[in-house]
Amino acid sequence: MYYSGEEIIEIAIRIEENGHIFYTTASEAINDNDTVKKLFGELAAKEISHIATFQNIAEHFEPENFEFSKDDAADYINHLADNHIFSRSNAGSEMAKKVHNSKEALDIAYKFEINSVNFYTELLEKTRSDSKKVIRQIIEEEKEHASELKEYM
Repeated sequence: MYYSGEEIIEIAIRIEENGHIFYTTASEAINDNDTVKKLFGELAAKEISHIATFQNIAEHFEPENFEFSKDDAADYINHLADNHIFSRSNAGSEMAKKVHNSKEALDIAYKFEINSVNFYTELLEKTRSDSKKVIRQIIEEEKEHASELKEYM
């Protein structure tokens, strides 16, 4: 499926929203590890700041600042958007329902963060605006989240 630059930003917002829902809901389901429970609460809060960042990008979206065209229909970013575990509506709550313990929650969260790094890295390569700085910052934060999660796995 082909996505416009604006749609990719909308997907990024949805990914972060689903991340927030997942971390919040999974945190409530984790009863076997208070440290992981606390970590998930902190990560949920960070997802809120990422949502605000992408909403700001969306409000100031200018198509010429992103290198998307119909010719890019098979591009890797479209593949990533289609296959990101949190790109679909309600994916965060659906994935959280699968959580029965901290190990399951950590596994899902780690995959989510790695998928996000890949998605945002490709988005960065397609960006020609001041948004590059913001996207780089989000990539670094997502990498940090993955690293934090890995420590508990």
